[in-house]
Amino acid sequence: MKWHSGTQIVQYETWGGEIGTARPVTVVEDSPDRIAFYTHPGVQFVTRGVDNRRSMSLSERMDLFTRALDPNFGDFRPVTQPDRHVLALCEPDAWFSVLLFWSIDWQFKFWYVNFQTPLRIMSRGVASQDCALDVIVRPDMTWEWKDADEYEELVARGFFNRDEVTSVMSAADGMIETIENRGAPFNEGWVEWRPDGDWPIPSLPDDWRRAD
Repeated sequence: MKWHSGTQIVQYETWGGEIGTARPVTVVEDSPDRIAFYTHPGVQFVTRGVDNRRSMSLSERMDLFTRALDPNFGDFRPVTQPDRHVLALCEPDAWFSVLLFWSIDWQFKFWYVNFQTPLRIMSRGVASQDCALDVIVRPDMTWEWKDADEYEELVARGFFNRDEVTSVMSAADGMIETIENRGAPFNEGWVEWRPDGDWPIPSLPDDWRRAD
């Protein structure tokens, strides 16, 4: 399957094999090297995520993650994307995606490396499961870990199997080397990218729960 630039698809974020978030996005590139997609400011999506997770202790968050493995946990609620532009760059079979964040007036804010299971391509979109660990990369290319405590606790609780842990840590080591060496995609000019002005804001299909 190959999507043309401007095609509207659904990005599914899963947890324990169940849909946690379904977000309509616009394809920027679909090539052998990567799939890139854009999240418009103000787009409407749905999630089972908890709003106030950051106000909880680490132990409370871990208990919440465990409860969220139940497919009946929480109801989907509509959410509006904040006033920011987000571009996601995903390589085939990679255990990460690289996101760029801009303000509503296109001031570049930061890169965000999200460690996740390799992107799964489906008929109506893409899906992956977050692995908790992230890296924030500032415009000057200085960087810092994000949510390392959540990742380490999930590992300690046995949420990830040995192969998954090995894959995430290998991807993390490689990504830090890439950042410090200013490698791709950080040296490819994506900060200057802009969407086609004719692209409409996408919306979820009525049957978005059918993720296959």
